[in-house]
Amino acid sequence: MLRLSKKVEYALIALMDLAQKDNIEPVTAKYLAGTYNIPQELLGKVLQTLTRNEILISVQGVKGGYILGKSPDKISLSIIIESLEGPISITSCNHSETERCGCDLLTTCTIKSPMEVIQNELSKYFKNISLKDLKTNYNNQVSQPVQITV
Repeated sequence: MLRLSKKVEYALIALMDLAQKDNIEPVTAKYLAGTYNIPQELLGKVLQTLTRNEILISVQGVKGGYILGKSPDKISLSIIIESLEGPISITSCNHSETERCGCDLLTTCTIKSPMEVIQNELSKYFKNISLKDLKTNYNNQVSQPVQITV
């Protein structure tokens, strides 16, 4: 089953909080962990990874914490997921063109091409959803199924 990892979920929760505050002042990992009942140690690692990938900026000092490193409309769901989990891949053979598939079924595989199409559509979908979209367009909506045409 396709499912976001806890790291990605925690990242999205933290990023949504920061986006809703419009970067007025830095927010601490302790505040985020306490507010959303997230394990602080894991959240700290997630926030550090987001900082290394320039999604967040770490502000040092007494009034320090984290702020968004980019405008919410420049932070895509794809960027967030890939910064924490690596390339989005729905099968083991669809990582990238440069990686060799280690699958024993490669020569007789009947799903590689259709899965590539689905993966490309899914990747496009994630690239086209920004943090701003999550903040303004999807907040408190009933979820709708994703339609992918093959």
